[in-house]
Amino acid sequence: MSKDKKGGSEKPTNVIPLRQGCLCEGCKRTPSRAGFCDEHFDWFKAGLITKAGHKAKDFDKKYRSFTHKKVA
Repeated sequence: MSKDKKGGSEKPTNVIPLRQGCLCEGCKRTPSRAGFCDEHFDWFKAGLITKAGHKAKDFDKKYRSFTHKKVA
């Protein structure tokens, strides 16, 4: 018996499990808009995180600018 074959009763499915939390890395809050929680949706709009929830390449620079605009 080859190693490639799976055990008996497993059936292939085409169901993809939906993510229950925010798309941002490490966030467990419930998503409210576009798959992000309210805080991370603002970050997404500002370009701090990508659509997949990963930090942008120049995250530090953008985050400083984002916090400076928020204070003013």
